[in-house]
Amino acid sequence: MATRSGFSTVDGMLAITLLSLAALGAGGAMARTARVLGQANRDAGAARATEQILERLRGTLRIAGNRCGAIGPGSIVTGAAAVSWSPLPAIAGLDLRVITTHSDVQRPRSDTLWLFLACR
Repeated sequence: MATRSGFSTVDGMLAITLLSLAALGAGGAMARTARVLGQANRDAGAARATEQILERLRGTLRIAGNRCGAIGPGSIVTGAAAVSWSPLPAIAGLDLRVITTHSDVQRPRSDTLWLFLACR
């Protein structure tokens, strides 16, 4: 009786099927990771745009001698986001509502930030 060494056709097909499934799973995970990273980059860009606008408003307030009347409502569109703000009078300052709208894969996203600016 002769013994045969090596793999049969069924063994080879089973190995190829398992490797294919593993490759599909890895590809799906990489695609999901790319989508999540893309959204994180868009969110970070919108946060940077909001931070720049807030620094500009604080600078305007400093230049105006810390007078509350120097800050009015407004909006600006940057490459990453659209930022709008509206000041509301408060005791010893302004309550500033800042709305940032930026793109998402499926729909626009909007974030609202409330900030107190001390002024007179």
